[in-house]
Amino acid sequence: MNTEMLPIPIFTGIKVVENPTLWDALPYMMGFLVVLMTLATLWLICVAIGKVLERSAPEPTVVKSRAASPSASDEVDAVSLETLVVIAAAVEAAAGSGRRIVSVKQQNTSWYAAGRDQIQNSHKIR
Repeated sequence: MNTEMLPIPIFTGIKVVENPTLWDALPYMMGFLVVLMTLATLWLICVAIGKVLERSAPEPTVVKSRAASPSASDEVDAVSLETLVVIAAAVEAAAGSGRRIVSVKQQNTSWYAAGRDQIQNSHKIR
């Protein structure tokens, strides 16, 4: 085997230079700069898209509470203002803005009532 020649694949088109100069490395440096510029451009595009999406995000809406005196029947079904705010935020997040909550009532969640409802609903009405 000849030790003077290095086996280089034909498809690279590169010739081996014994003492390479800066001029010989110029094509590789240009390729590296092209890759760096492409990456920098993609980074700037991502930053710009982030700024545009940040600017176009909807402003959070404030829930307006109605100051009305609760009647005797409303005191049983009264829901705290914090609960109303959480429900309004959940409705806006799920269904979008422009929705209106008509009523919010507490339900009896005891196991007794659930079992009773299940038994009553299991019978067929004639």
